[in-house]
Amino acid sequence: MYQVFDLQNLSHSGIVQLLYVTPSRFERDWNGNRHSHECFEISFCIQGKGDYLVRDAIVPVKADDFIIIPPGVEHAERSTPSAPLEYIILGITGIELTFLNSSSGYYKGTFATQQMFVLNLLSALLQELEQKQPDYSTACYNILNILLIQLNRFCQFTIKPASLPQAHNSSLSDHNIFWVKQYIDDNFTKEINLDLLAGKIGLNKFSLVRKFKKIYGTSPINYLLLRKFQEAKFLLQTTESSISQISQALGFSSASYFAQSFQKHEGISPSAYREQCR
Repeated sequence: MYQVFDLQNLSHSGIVQLLYVTPSRFERDWNGNRHSHECFEISFCIQGKGDYLVRDAIVPVKADDFIIIPPGVEHAERSTPSAPLEYIILGITGIELTFLNSSSGYYKGTFATQQMFVLNLLSALLQELEQKQPDYSTACYNILNILLIQLNRFCQFTIKPASLPQAHNSSLSDHNIFWVKQYIDDNFTKEINLDLLAGKIGLNKFSLVRKFKKIYGTSPINYLLLRKFQEAKFLLQTTESSISQISQALGFSSASYFAQSFQKHEGISPSAYREQCR
């Protein structure tokens, strides 16, 4: 199961913004690529166990653990089929977190003592997003604030709203572009085009390309290809999957098109790259 609830079009009067909610459950061996986000991510582990790879650290996680990844910190997740990792990720902006030990680049804690309370809040949040009853955006915002207050009570960090000047440094439009990058990071194996991305944030595709290039230095489609090739290299290095299987897994129309595109982008064929890494 993998689904992204995006909230970039929801408005409220507060500074704190919930950008997306992603419930996910791995059904097989999985080692994700390292990536980072322009917002805080709080990942609540619901079932199973796995690892977060944060900078040079390997951080084991299990049921009732949570981990907070600050903006700009590279990380990846991995899980095993014996105990599939199931978690819910919240993408949040407009907050300031102070860790007692911020040098690690993350915070890991447990909500075991408040398990039912936290799980009920997360369940209520997902229910609001799925049903979209009147004023559901306000309900989501209030649930988020209760979650943050609860975490702040029993964990070794402080959470507070970002100062107004800092919170206003990025416009809502910029947050929409950040969300587009997040959406590509989470869905790069699926069929994605400019019309789809532009429609999700209410921009025309020309404005989307211009704003995305301004922030990331490349177009959304070029970034999409970059993510596909990053994953392709990872799979070529770490699995015995055939070129055709990798091509299909990454959403390419054919193995020959994948091989041609990989050669053009990386300057080497997929087969030669695999041999070079052994």
